Amino acid sequence: MSSLKTLFKQSSHYFVGQVALMAAGFISFPILTRIFSVSDYGQLSLILTTLFILIAIAKFGIPNSIVRFYGEHKVAGTLDNLASTMVFGIVGISVITAVPVVALGAIVRPASLELGLIVIVTLLLVTGSISDVLTSFLRAEQRTKLYNLLTIIKRYGSLGLGVLFTFYLVKGLQGFFIGQLLVSVAIMAALFYLTFRRYEVSTGKFSATLLKASVCYGVPLVWAEFGHLVLNYVDRYLIQYFLGPAPLGIYTAGYNLATHIAEAIIYPINYAMTPVYMSILVNDGTEAARQFFTKMFKYFLLVMIPVVFGVTATGKQIITVLASSKYQDAYGVLVYVIIGQAVYACTIILNSGLFISKKTYIVNRVMLFTCVVNVILNLVLIRVNGIVGAAQATLVSYVLYAIIITYYAFREFSFKVEMKPVIFYFMASLFMFFVVVNIRLENAAMSLLVQVLTGIALYAGIALILEEEVRNYFKKILFQKKITL
Repeated sequence: MSSLKTLFKQSSHYFVGQVALMAAGFISFPILTRIFSVSDYGQLSLILTTLFILIAIAKFGIPNSIVRFYGEHKVAGTLDNLASTMVFGIVGISVITAVPVVALGAIVRPASLELGLIVIVTLLLVTGSISDVLTSFLRAEQRTKLYNLLTIIKRYGSLGLGVLFTFYLVKGLQGFFIGQLLVSVAIMAALFYLTFRRYEVSTGKFSATLLKASVCYGVPLVWAEFGHLVLNYVDRYLIQYFLGPAPLGIYTAGYNLATHIAEAIIYPINYAMTPVYMSILVNDGTEAARQFFTKMFKYFLLVMIPVVFGVTATGKQIITVLASSKYQDAYGVLVYVIIGQAVYACTIILNSGLFISKKTYIVNRVMLFTCVVNVILNLVLIRVNGIVGAAQATLVSYVLYAIIITYYAFREFSFKVEMKPVIFYFMASLFMFFVVVNIRLENAAMSLLVQVLTGIALYAGIALILEEEVRNYFKKILFQKKITL
């Protein structure tokens, strides 16, 4: 199987998993808002956000290091050393991180937050950190179906058992998090079993030097992740401060909608891409990797460009159908953010040179610089254009980030960007936009359905005419003929 076909196959697996996880979010929202009081629901959101941040810190970027170094250790025959180092390393790091969390939580906790709940959340920090690291071996091994299965079981199991405990065993937030902890422990145990079954894990194969190298590679990415969070969420705090809660609700609706659509494309490719290109780099060399990136970026734009035009054309109907007509003002936010998200999405491919050269600290620096610019732009544009100004600040910040990060990445590892296909995709998407935007039916849901189906049919038809490789790929699916991408 060719590298591109492997990428497409694994991306489709991650896409299915991402859709299932997104569905869990829609399912959990009406449940949790009903079983908890407004105050408890607010605490729940705050605890989950804090837990997410703490797990990001406790992992020290080790999951990224596993995916990055796996190919090298596989060729060298030292995967047992890698597994032993990462397993014992993350257990030690997560436990050490948990001690000050419990101590600090006990000291500064509000009166409404029970000490037992802090202990439970801290245990979730340990089990969550360890599970994320062990799961990264599945990514590196390209075992996408098993990765998806465990992730989905954890998400739905945590919700189901958490709600069950809250209703029947332990009332309130403590019962919910006990249910989450039990599922997290079960998933961690399953991952330990899979890891110890596949690798010979022992203290004798632990390498402090390898752990240090992994942390040095991964830690800058942790800060970059924090920068990404700031880039995505600081505008909401500023809108709340300058404009109040109602405009913030409108802005959040438009922003989240654009983000969900973009992430459905970004995450599958991002998760599948690194193991594939590292395998090519190690086994086939630099030139083969360049050719892989050229083709991958072309096909990425084949999908991303029409998505931006399609969302822009159907955005008003999407908002009406999913959120109701009272959120119509979110359309102005949606347009700017979906373009910004698309530009940012391109960087997951364009910045690969920094990961290949192990210069991840540059990603960190560029992200932090962009965050500062984003805050300044928000302070200015929110006062001028309100919530649309915040969306404009997001777009400008993402474009700036993409330009800078591509410049540094291409200094380390560059590949050809074919412009002729990009122009074709742009023109085809523009044609699709003008056709779709003029489809208007009285019923918003029916209008949206007709717009989406028409847009897909138009663009897919043009793509099949323009792209011989895409045409051959679908011929293989239909007629089972062997082709080479």
